[in-house]
Amino acid sequence: MSSDAVTLTKLAGLLRSGVAMPKAIEIIGGIPINNPGLKYLLEVAVQSGASVASEIDVVADLCYQRENSLARIKVAYAGPKSSSRLVIWLPVLTMLIAQLAGFELIGEVNRQPALAISIVLGIALLVSARLVSSRLIKRAMPTESYSGYFLMAVALASGGGANLNKAQKIAFESHHNVFGHEPSKEELLAMAEITNLVETTGARVGDLLKSQARTMQRDILTANELSIERLSVRLMIPLGLAVLPAFICLAVIPLMASMFGPN
Repeated sequence: MSSDAVTLTKLAGLLRSGVAMPKAIEIIGGIPINNPGLKYLLEVAVQSGASVASEIDVVADLCYQRENSLARIKVAYAGPKSSSRLVIWLPVLTMLIAQLAGFELIGEVNRQPALAISIVLGIALLVSARLVSSRLIKRAMPTESYSGYFLMAVALASGGGANLNKAQKIAFESHHNVFGHEPSKEELLAMAEITNLVETTGARVGDLLKSQARTMQRDILTANELSIERLSVRLMIPLGLAVLPAFICLAVIPLMASMFGPN
């Protein structure tokens, strides 16, 4: 299990064994200041009281699934990134290997200054491919998202005995204190819909909140995974349009000149 899930599971176990919330928080190492998502949920749990072990278990499961998905995304992200670097350096490596193998590429460039234009053009193409590829990779990099955490915080607060209005107030104020801004419009809209559903049907608010929080996190993670999948295709554009011509300019043309001499 990952760190957040382990921490929350330990906290739930301590609460079930009768340990008071402040003491349980102390045992797990206190509320972390460098992890805003976990800090937010733990602060709400402290305000909610000691009867939220089952809700914390759900949050732990949510964190576990989220971190597993992020790990898969990072592994998938590493592939296109490494491939891009390898392909970009391939023309340079080919040129160096040819030089070490006995082809006088450098000497041929000195004898035929026109080849310098080919070398400069090849380097320029590689630099442009590197810049474009880096930009594409950076845009596809997974970002931290705590979408759905506000709903989970409301579930924690309501599980501790607060009515729905008070639970929302606790979760809202803590969200502003920890993240420095209000919950997203998407979360507030989902909260309003759940509130209306509870008032009209009498459905269990905790179950609805947990289900919606899971859905929102899953949507974010799915979007990240799709972004990584599209990255592999998009990287073919700079690699095809720049690296292949660079290979010709840096390796093929100097090699041909070295093998056949000046025309």
